[in-house]
Amino acid sequence: MQNHDYLYPNMKKIFILFLALAACACGRENWLDGSWKLSHDGGRERLETMVPSTVAGSMHAAGLLGKDLLEGRNYEKADKSVFDGTWTYSKTFSSKPKKGRHTELVFDGLNYYADIYLNGRQIASSDTTFGPFIRRTYDITDLLKRRNKLEVKLRRAQSGDLNIGFVDWNPRPLDESMGIVRPVTLHETGAVSVEDVFVIPDLDTDTFGSADLTVRVTLRNKEDRAVDAAVSLALDDCGTAAVPVTLGPGETRDVTLTPFDVPLLRVEKPRVWWTYDLGTPELYSLAVDVNESGKSSDGRILNFGIRKIESRLTPEGYRQFTLNGRDVLLKGAGWTDDIFLEDTPESIERQVRYVKDMNLNLIRFENIWGKDDTVYNLCDYLGLMALVGFSCQWEWEDYCGLPEVKGYGCINTPESEALAVRYFHDQVVRLHNHPSVIAWLTGSDRIPNPGLEARYLAIYEREDYRPYVCSAKNLESTAGWSGTKMEGPYEYVAPDYWYLDRDAGGAFGWNTETGIGANLPQLESLRRMIPEDALWPLSDSWDYHCTASGSAMNSTKQLTKTIEGLYGGYDGLEDYVRKAHAVDYDGTRAMFEAFRVRMPRSTGIVQWMLNSAWPSLYWQLYDWYGVPTAGYYGTKKACEPVQMIFDYDDRTVYVVNERPDDTPVALKAGVRVYDASSRLIGEDSRDIYAGYRDVLPVFDLSRYDGEPHFVALSVSDGSGLLADNFYCIGAKDNEYEWGRTNWYITPITSWSDLGFAFSQRPAEVEMTVAWGEGEAEVTLTNNSDTISYMNILKAKDASGNLVVPAIWSDNFFPLEPGQKKTVTCRVAGNVHIELDN
Repeated sequence: MQNHDYLYPNMKKIFILFLALAACACGRENWLDGSWKLSHDGGRERLETMVPSTVAGSMHAAGLLGKDLLEGRNYEKADKSVFDGTWTYSKTFSSKPKKGRHTELVFDGLNYYADIYLNGRQIASSDTTFGPFIRRTYDITDLLKRRNKLEVKLRRAQSGDLNIGFVDWNPRPLDESMGIVRPVTLHETGAVSVEDVFVIPDLDTDTFGSADLTVRVTLRNKEDRAVDAAVSLALDDCGTAAVPVTLGPGETRDVTLTPFDVPLLRVEKPRVWWTYDLGTPELYSLAVDVNESGKSSDGRILNFGIRKIESRLTPEGYRQFTLNGRDVLLKGAGWTDDIFLEDTPESIERQVRYVKDMNLNLIRFENIWGKDDTVYNLCDYLGLMALVGFSCQWEWEDYCGLPEVKGYGCINTPESEALAVRYFHDQVVRLHNHPSVIAWLTGSDRIPNPGLEARYLAIYEREDYRPYVCSAKNLESTAGWSGTKMEGPYEYVAPDYWYLDRDAGGAFGWNTETGIGANLPQLESLRRMIPEDALWPLSDSWDYHCTASGSAMNSTKQLTKTIEGLYGGYDGLEDYVRKAHAVDYDGTRAMFEAFRVRMPRSTGIVQWMLNSAWPSLYWQLYDWYGVPTAGYYGTKKACEPVQMIFDYDDRTVYVVNERPDDTPVALKAGVRVYDASSRLIGEDSRDIYAGYRDVLPVFDLSRYDGEPHFVALSVSDGSGLLADNFYCIGAKDNEYEWGRTNWYITPITSWSDLGFAFSQRPAEVEMTVAWGEGEAEVTLTNNSDTISYMNILKAKDASGNLVVPAIWSDNFFPLEPGQKKTVTCRVAGNVHIELDN
C-alpha cells in the first residue's frame, strides 16, 4: 500500500482503530479472510479470491471478464450465463479445539442462496439460508478438527428476491452480487458469550457537564447448567466496574446497566462527539468482558460517541435535525458501492475524505451498503453524519420482481415481510453504536405497510434510540409524517430554479435526493471509459454510460440541449466537455447555496448522487476512477463555512455563516461587478457581524438586471480571506414551464444567454509551481484585462492520467483581470501540473 500519511495525517490512527475493532469487536475472533478458492460447479473456472467478494468481482479482478469490460458498450455484451448454477467458495483452515470452549462460525453476509459444508457435513441448507443482510451463526464445536475444510455453495438471486440493488443508478451486476459479501469469522467463547453490547448516551445539552450512559449487554449461556459470571466494564478515561450475574441453563439475558447501578456510567465533563464542522468527533472505547470462575469467557471492545441526535417537525411539516441541541442543515450526497463490491479500505477512506473536503456533513446510504463497517467507522472518526435505510429497489416491481401494492411497495407477503424484518433487525443492531448514524429510513419512495411497520417499530424501540423516518418522500405512515420530500429534479435545472421553485425540489424543507443530472467526468476519464472511435461525435457509448433508467436520463440529449441553450453550442469535444463542466459547476453549486440561503425554512439537501458504481456520466461528485467532477468544486465552494451567495430570485448577495461561533464575528464583505466585456462597472464593501446560521443581506445587485454581467464576491475576517465566489449572470432569466413539472425535471422554455462567458478575448494566464513535501503550491496570474472564466488545474502522472487523490484547495475557478491567486494541491508521487483554460 502506498504511504499517504502526508495526505491523510491521521491515517495511522484510523488503521489502529480499525485493527482494534477487527480484533476485539466480537470477542475472540479468527477472521477467515485472506485467500479462498472459488470454482464453478460443472464449469472450468477455478481461481484464487479474497473474502469478502462477489463471484463477478473475483472474475473481474482475475481478468476473466475482459480488461475492457467497463469500456463503451462491452458490459451489455458480457455473458451472464457463466453465473448460472452453483459457485463454491472453499477454504482450508487450522483450528485447535479447546476443552470447555465453544466455537461458532459466523457469516455476516451471504448472497444469495447458500449451502454450507464443514468437513463434509452440511450445516446449512439453501432452502432456509438465503438473503444477504442476515448475520448467521453456527456452533461448530463438535465438527472442528486440526485441519478443516469449509465450503460455501452459492446460487445467485432471482427476480422477486430481496437482494442488494443498484436500481436505475447503474447497470445491474452481472452476477446479482452473488458471493460471500461480508466477513466470515470463527468466534471462540467459554460457557457464556457476549451476543451484543448496546450503549445509549444521554448528554446534558444545557451545560455539557455530564452524560449518563445506559449499557445493555446481551449474554447467552451455552451450557445445560446454571452459570455464575461477572460482567466487567472498562471505559477509557473513566475507570472500571463489575457486576455479578447468574444465567440459567441455555438462557439468553439482557443485563442493562445505568449510572444508578454502576456510577462509572455517569461521565463528568464528557468529550462530546460533534461533526467536524461544529467541533471534534470525540470517541470513547468500552471494553466488556464476561468472566466465569475467574477466567474470561468472552468479550467485546467497541467505540461509541457521546452526543444527542434529535429531530422535530417544523410548523410547515419539515424535519429539522439537531445535534447536541444545535440545529443543523443537512448537506450531503448519496453513496453507492462499487458494482462488483470491489471497494477497499483505501478507496473508501479516500471517498469519505472527499465528502469532508467538499464541506459536506452527511452521507446518505440508500441501501445497506458496505462489505464491512469501514465506511461507518470512518464517518464516526472523521465527524460525518450517516443516514441509513432501505432502498427503493424493493418498492418497484421492475427492480424487485414482486408485485407492488399501492403506496407500500413490494414487501407484502408473509415470506417477504419475514425476510425484511430479519434484515432490519440485524442491520439496526449492526449499526446502533455508531455515533455518525443519525436516523433510519424504512422507506424510500414508499412507506412500509402498517403490519410490517409495526414489526419494524418493535425492533427499533428495543435496538435503537435515534429518529425513525418512515420514508424519504413526504408521506405519512402509522409513525407519523416523514418530514421529507423527494420531488426531484434528477435532470438539469438551471441555478435559478432552486430559488424560484415553490412546489417541488426548490430550496425548502428536506430534499432527500435531487440533482442536475449529468455531472460529466473530466476528459482524461472520458477517454478511459469511451473508446476513441466513439468519443466524438457523441455516440450511443456515451448514452450507455448515463443512467440505467428506462424512462429518462439515459442519454446526453438533455446535457447537449442545455449547452446549446445556455452557451449557444459547442465546437468539438474539448469545448463540449468544458461547457459541460460549467453547467455542472454552476448548477450543483446553486443547489447547495440556495438551501443555505433559505435556512431555516430549508432543513436538508442530499445531492443525487455522491459517486457511481461504474464509469458514468450522471449523478456523481467524483467519477468511478476517483477523479472529482466540476460539481465537486462547485459543492466545495457553495458549502464554505462562511460564504457570500448570490440569490437569483431577489438579486441580493447574502453572507451565510455556519461556523459554530458563540457570538457573532466581524466580517468584511466585498463585491465587484464586470460587464460582458470584463470592464469593472461596480464595486462595494461592507462590515458585518454574523453568528451561527445567520443569513444576512449585504448587497442589492438588482440595478444590474437586464444586462449580462459577472459578479465577484469575497468575505474576510481579521485573519484574511475566508472565501470567494464568482457568478456569470445573463441579461434575462431562464423561463420554466412550471405546469409541466414532473418527477425528474421542470422544462426550460427560454434560456438565459451565458455565451459571453466563453466569448471573452483570450486571457494571458501565467502559472508557477512551488513544491513542498507532498504538496504543490500553484500560483496563477492573469496578466490581461480579460476575465479568464474557467481555469482547470490537473495533476497528471507520466501516462497522462489524472492522479488520485489530488486534493486541490480550489479548482475550476475564474480569474479577474490582473488577479493573482494561489491554491494548493496535496498529491503523491511524481506529478506534472497542467493548466487548462
